[in-house]
Amino acid sequence: MPPKSATNSVTSSSGYLLTCDPPMKQFIMHLNDKKSADKKFILEDLDATHLLIKGEVRDEITRKVDEWMDENVFSNIERVGENLDTS
Repeated sequence: MPPKSATNSVTSSSGYLLTCDPPMKQFIMHLNDKKSADKKFILEDLDATHLLIKGEVRDEITRKVDEWMDENVFSNIERVGENLDTS
């Protein structure tokens, strides 16, 4: 017979460890904050660069992060053909 202390309930769920830089983490936390309480996906805020998220939303997060990066990150190649003469 197990000891009485072993009868405490332990909840477990499938999670995915997400590693990112602090600005990306803030964006992902913003996405989570926009969700209703039953749809939130962050299981644990671990530290400045790590989140534990629900495994089933991994693809959605990746897609939204890719969209955000496409909108907000620019490369020099995008400037080819522009008249950059400032004189």
